[in-house]
Amino acid sequence: MRKTPANAKAVIAALTEAFPELPPALQAAARHIIDHPREVGVESMRALATKTAVHPNAFVRLARQIGFEGYDEMRERFRDFVVADDLGGFRDRARWLQALAAEGGSAAILGDMAAAVGDNLERGFQRQEVAALERICDAILKAERVYVLGVGAAYGLAHQFWYVARMAFGHIEPVPRHGSQPIDDLAMIGPADLLLAMTFQPYRAETMDAVRLAKRRGATVVGVTDSATSPLAPEADALLICPTHTPQFFESHAAVMALLETLTALLVARSGEEVQARIEAFHAERLAAGIYEEDPRLGALG
Repeated sequence: MRKTPANAKAVIAALTEAFPELPPALQAAARHIIDHPREVGVESMRALATKTAVHPNAFVRLARQIGFEGYDEMRERFRDFVVADDLGGFRDRARWLQALAAEGGSAAILGDMAAAVGDNLERGFQRQEVAALERICDAILKAERVYVLGVGAAYGLAHQFWYVARMAFGHIEPVPRHGSQPIDDLAMIGPADLLLAMTFQPYRAETMDAVRLAKRRGATVVGVTDSATSPLAPEADALLICPTHTPQFFESHAAVMALLETLTALLVARSGEEVQARIEAFHAERLAAGIYEEDPRLGALG
């Protein structure tokens, strides 16, 4: 007899494990619980079903799929999860958000976005493990060539990461380049290389094709995505998951950018003095060329 998960973390782990074998409606319900666990403890099953565009019964079937008698029993596992968050000292933020919601109109939109982005940032950093980040950094530093891949909404994220990282490291390059397809720029990828690939819902086919090419060639793949149910998850040798949820028609990548900036900082911290010298030389050349309006040492390097 299957043992029922004892807490919210165990429920999420069970759903993630069962996800590939679930029918589409249950996958949609499971993905919402995995990606938005706080909502389970505070919203009704019907509210979650409406957000997920499935029949409420899908959540009941899902709960039974992982060993519970019904949905309420599974939901109970998330009670401590919510209580622990409420005790975290965010009362001032909560009052501010409630005031904006009560005002309505543009103020409510501001509050909704502030709450969503703040939650994404908090959860995005909480789920990272220092040792895992260090292993990813070491793999990037060891690789002969690092390809940073992002298309669509992820294109700007990938290029921003490359734009900053190139100041310190000469073996990082963006994919795709202008006028080409991702697989064109990965034609020479091999076992000594690393592909840092980013894709978020709805997941891009071009990215997944490029990832599978890199895997066939023996390259290391580090994935950056928004869910453990992403098709990138089973393909990646290492995975960084960061939430992107908002109440709007678009997803927010603010937390993803913060995570990538942190990864850049860790890369520099785990490198030698030659990297610091490279950064200084990079900006000295820019300063000599008149690119900066003011000395970059007076502020952030841009």
